[in-house]
Amino acid sequence: MPSTIDRYLMREIGLTLLATTLVLLAMVLSHRLASYLSKVANGLLARDSIFLLLGLQTIEILILLIPLAFLLSIMLTLGRLYRDHEMAALAACGYGPLSVYRPLFLLAVPLALLTAGFSLFLSPATMELQFELLAKARKEAEVSMFTPGAFREVLEGRHVVYIGALDERELRNVFIHSREPDGDISTTTGERGRQETDANDLRHIVLEHGYRYRGTPGRGDYEILGFERAAVRIDTSAPQQAWKHRETLPTRKLLSSSEPIQIAELHMRLNSPLQVLVIALWAPLLARARPREGRHGRIVAALLIYAIDFNLIGVGESWLSHGIVGGQVGLWWVHGLFLLFGGGLLLHYYAAGHGIHLLRRALRRSAA
Repeated sequence: MPSTIDRYLMREIGLTLLATTLVLLAMVLSHRLASYLSKVANGLLARDSIFLLLGLQTIEILILLIPLAFLLSIMLTLGRLYRDHEMAALAACGYGPLSVYRPLFLLAVPLALLTAGFSLFLSPATMELQFELLAKARKEAEVSMFTPGAFREVLEGRHVVYIGALDERELRNVFIHSREPDGDISTTTGERGRQETDANDLRHIVLEHGYRYRGTPGRGDYEILGFERAAVRIDTSAPQQAWKHRETLPTRKLLSSSEPIQIAELHMRLNSPLQVLVIALWAPLLARARPREGRHGRIVAALLIYAIDFNLIGVGESWLSHGIVGGQVGLWWVHGLFLLFGGGLLLHYYAAGHGIHLLRRALRRSAA
C-alpha cells in the first residue's frame, strides 16, 4: 500500500499533469479551430461540423500530448520539491531519490494503460468518424458556400461569383466575374448551375445555357461566346486530407499485416504508452536540481531531449513505412536508446551518491 509520502507525490504530479494536459490541449485545439475557420471561409467545410471535428480529434491529440504533459509534470513537481529543499528533508527521513520511482510508476503504469486504450482501440474508431464527417462537411460546404443575393470571392480572388437564387443544390441566375492570367476580364453568366467535383477532387461550377464575355478594359472588341455547358474552376488545389486511411484500421488487422505502412501504424500506436514508461525512468533523474540552480534550465534540457526522441520516432516511422527496417526493429531501437540513457543517468547518480557516502565515511575515520 502506498505510504503517505507516495500519495503526496502522486497527488502533486497528478494535479500538475492534469493542468498541463488541459493547457496543451487548449493550445492545440485553438490552432485547429483557426485552421477549420479558414477552411469554412474558403468554402471547404460546413461551419456546423467544426466543433464535432474538434471533439473527435481530442482523442488523437491527447495520445500525442500525454507523454509531453507527463514529462513536464515530473519536471515541474520534482523540480519544485528539490528547489524548496523538500526532497532533502525526505532524504533525511530515509526517503531517498530511488524511492521516488515507486509513486511515479504507480502513476505511470495506469497512465500508459489509459493511453494504450486510447491509441489501440478508441483512436481508430474516431478516425473513421472523422473521415466520414469531413467528407460530409465538404459536401455540405458546396451548398453553404454561396448565399443568394451576395457576392463571393473564390480561387484567391480570381473569380467573383453571384447567384440570384438557390434551389437545394441547383444555382439559379449565376454571374461570374473573372480576372484572366493575361490581364483580360471575363464575365460568365448562366441560367442554371451546380457544383461538381472532378477526379482530382477539384470543384467546379458547371453552368448551363449562358454567355461568356471576354476582353481588355478600355477596348470595345469584347468576345461574346454562347454555350450550352461550361465549367469554371473554384478550388485553388485539391484539399489536403489530414487523415490517413491506415489510421482507421482496427488494431487486430494491423497485428496480422505484413505491409510496411501498416506495421508502421502499429508501432506508432504503441509509441505513446511506451514513451510514458520510458519518461518515468529518466525524467526524475533529470529533475534533480542542485542548490541555487536556475528554475528553468532542467526543464529546457528535458524538452530538448523529448524533441530528440520525437524526431527519432519520426525517422523510425519513415523507415518502417518505406520498408527500410522490419517490424522486428520497428521503433524499439528508439525506446532502447532512451532506456540506455535513463540507465546511464541512474548509474551516474548512484555512483556519485555512493562516492560521496564513501568519502564521508573516510572523513569520519580520519577524524576519529
